[in-house]
Amino acid sequence: SSKLTLIHVPVGNNPARIRLLIYLKGLEDQIDISTPADYGGMSSDAYRALNPQCKIPTLLLPDGSALYESRVISAFLADKYRDSGPSLLAETPEARARALLLNSIHDLYIASPNSSDPAVTANQGCGYKGVELIDAPARAAKLREVAKQVGVLEGLVVGPYAAGAALTEADCALYPTLALLLPFCLEHAFGWPTLVGAEHPRLAKWLAEMEKLPAAQRVRAEVEPALQGWLHAGRFEPIRAQVAAAASLAWDREAVMASL
Repeated sequence: SSKLTLIHVPVGNNPARIRLLIYLKGLEDQIDISTPADYGGMSSDAYRALNPQCKIPTLLLPDGSALYESRVISAFLADKYRDSGPSLLAETPEARARALLLNSIHDLYIASPNSSDPAVTANQGCGYKGVELIDAPARAAKLREVAKQVGVLEGLVVGPYAAGAALTEADCALYPTLALLLPFCLEHAFGWPTLVGAEHPRLAKWLAEMEKLPAAQRVRAEVEPALQGWLHAGRFEPIRAQVAAAASLAWDREAVMASL
């Protein structure tokens, strides 16, 4: 194909950040969308040849080579299509550094396990990874770390967008995680009424600003049904049972926030 091809799944926050960038820039006609199933699944030899980490998203280039890691794909698309839609590149070195820092906090401390081993889980996995992968003490520790890092992000968000007056890649990275994946999973795994609360006034204002964007609404409409699919498939029930059996650990929002 002469086009780029994004390999994704609807439910993941990392693929969703790339779709959000595509929609913000109006690139739908320039990028084809496929799924790992089109290549035999994420563990297939064909997919491994494209992405040796066997993760998503992956971006296929017209020459047959591939880019992977969300931050790299995001930076490539923002650079290649900098003149389409919002540039997503902040205007000053300071704002660009702030956007990169926000992006890095999200990627390193929330969204990535920093391993290709499926048995190694990201902190965000506390809300949806199975009990065979995460025992109760590790799950509680990951949940506390997620809460801590949301607090770190609260201290870094500038407003009205993450790094200031203009949209950046940081907004694309943070929105699917803080508006969609984590609130849903923490509600259904641990009973959290909200992720961003009274302790996070800057993030709350930022979220309200992001929700006004048609591109963000489009991503929400894609991700929410996939999350509902997890719920209806019973994904959270074993986690809730694990939580109930380890009542001495901090699980509810008030207790976790108080522990920080």
